Amino acid sequence: MKRLTTALAIAIFAGLLALPQPAAADVQFGIKAGGNMAKPTGLDAQDPLATLKNKVGFNGGIFLAFNFGRVVSLQWEALYTMKGATYVALDDSFTDKLYADYIEVPLLLKLKIPTPIVQPFVFAGPTVGFKLQEKLESNGEEIPLTENLLKNNDYGAIFGGGVNLGRNFMVDVRYSLGLQKVISTIEGEVQPDFKNGVWSASIGIAF
Repeated sequence: MKRLTTALAIAIFAGLLALPQPAAADVQFGIKAGGNMAKPTGLDAQDPLATLKNKVGFNGGIFLAFNFGRVVSLQWEALYTMKGATYVALDDSFTDKLYADYIEVPLLLKLKIPTPIVQPFVFAGPTVGFKLQEKLESNGEEIPLTENLLKNNDYGAIFGGGVNLGRNFMVDVRYSLGLQKVISTIEGEVQPDFKNGVWSASIGIAF
């Protein structure tokens, strides 16, 4: 809990510093939640005896949207998001799961079509992540880790789209593309080209 509180405090402080504060901007605060399908990218080789599958998880958090007129917005978010991977043997002899939970802090440029009631939008921007915890399981049994498997930080890019339903409700779908190899480097070994990749869908409420 202490680690989660510290990460949230850092995320909120960083987001507030990054956001402009013009007097003319219309500011909205909101909450959002949804689901993830995580599947890492950039793997150097595939095991012929197993396959990489999506790992289902949760995402949720808060956002601040600075609306500059009816078309352009700048949106900062602080999200708890569950990433990782699922690796399944072709003969079903084993299933390995990597659980990796992060606080993710995106800063997104959002462009809206100002139609009445329903407003489609697209968005993109950078994101940074702070790892909260990790866990490795094989066939449902946890494998003790003597040292960190994943780095404590990550960074990447987010892009996606959705619709505003009136002023207070929104639905979006996005892809979070990790740009950093997140497996911790082990001395004398080549670092695997393992990057986080997550599809997400969420519903938000603005106040």
